[in-house]
Amino acid sequence: MDDGVVSEFEVFYRAMASRDPRFDGRFVVAVTSTGVYCRPSCPSRTPQRRNTRFFTLPAAAEAAGFRACRRCRPDVQPTSPEWNVRGDLVGRALRLIAGGGVDDEGVAGLARRLAVSERHLHRQLVAEVGVGPQMLAISRRARVARMLIESTALPMSDVAFAAGYASVRQFNHGMRAAFGCPPSELRNTGSTGSANGDLVLRLRYRPPLAWQALLKSLATRALSGIEVVSGRCYRRAMRLPHGAGVVTAEFDGPSEVTIRLVLADLRDVTAAVARCREIFDLDADPLMIGDDLGSDPVIGPLVQLQPGLRVPGCADGFELAVRAVSGHQATLVSQFGEPLREPMFGLTHTFPSPETLAEADLAIPQAETIRALAKAVCTGELSLDRGADREESVAILLALPGIEPWTATHIAMHALGDPDVFPHTDPELLAVARQHGIADSPGELQRYAERWRPWRSYAAMHLLA
Repeated sequence: MDDGVVSEFEVFYRAMASRDPRFDGRFVVAVTSTGVYCRPSCPSRTPQRRNTRFFTLPAAAEAAGFRACRRCRPDVQPTSPEWNVRGDLVGRALRLIAGGGVDDEGVAGLARRLAVSERHLHRQLVAEVGVGPQMLAISRRARVARMLIESTALPMSDVAFAAGYASVRQFNHGMRAAFGCPPSELRNTGSTGSANGDLVLRLRYRPPLAWQALLKSLATRALSGIEVVSGRCYRRAMRLPHGAGVVTAEFDGPSEVTIRLVLADLRDVTAAVARCREIFDLDADPLMIGDDLGSDPVIGPLVQLQPGLRVPGCADGFELAVRAVSGHQATLVSQFGEPLREPMFGLTHTFPSPETLAEADLAIPQAETIRALAKAVCTGELSLDRGADREESVAILLALPGIEPWTATHIAMHALGDPDVFPHTDPELLAVARQHGIADSPGELQRYAERWRPWRSYAAMHLLA
């Protein structure tokens, strides 16, 4: 400290010493005397300052030679919500890497997706999080592999390739580097699932989570043959990079959701997990959002009624966009959807692909809009995933025939994951605003909603809940 100014190191050290779980995921603590990195809330003895280092992400700690603590498991925590919120180059890159982007396309392909050079991408990531895209991908593989080892009965060779390793030798080396032991030592005797693609995994989130409201929202829009909501469960068919998949999610714990995956190809584990996290908005920080919105006279009481309310995402941005513009979704699925090899739980198809609908003979009123959407996605002009440039994607959507501003905002909220958009022209939202006496017109509502930045999407969900 100097002249009353507290250094960043001191801020992190005090946060660690307080063992406040709210800091978990925002940074990790590495201890040079043990070679281990931990969560800030780890119950182990507080290390001396001279033996302490702080890193933004686990990948940076691993690159510096530290391994994950076996007691507090910093590798299973949701990462900093900052990266879930930010729409800049680094935020987009981190979301794409988390979804397996480097494994699928390599660093060169990732850079092309982001319209920058590999060098510029590497430089920006190192400046912000301490490591480049390749090390981030290596760390992601290790975390996925450990999740599969601990939660399933898959043979180690299958775990290696499902997590994205090129060989079993690379897998063994990577696991020793990340966790300080061979993969076999990480396996629980009570591992569940089977070796035929049926996997049971547990995804952590920051509580609270208003799962009843989340499932109610998903049930309201559930598409027959694609989705089923029943009790505490959500089931859905997905079109994944290497084949179809079916997910069953059950909200059965205070800080985790149990998912069961049936995959045609185990290489789709990473993509399936990433999409589940997006559907249920599991990377949000409800306490931070609640603190920011809680003092508002309109939204504050609603936050108290339903703490942990999330903005539902989607399994496929193109699917959500088509469903937003068309009232004939069931017809599209029955005529152009890809049938599942083995229907289950009332799920029969995956949603039609952009390639299929771009050339389909659609006898519905929104045919021109759907074909325009599909062609824009097929050509790469339009991206509708969490790695997209949000402003650019919305501008492209609004230039397509039949896409209204409300529709583009809806897509930005639920497909692109923008936490700070507000569908002020939505008739239902405007009616609620009138009930609260805050606005009588879309323009008034848009101006009033400025006070809810940077969480206008969450404010909209509270008003509509």
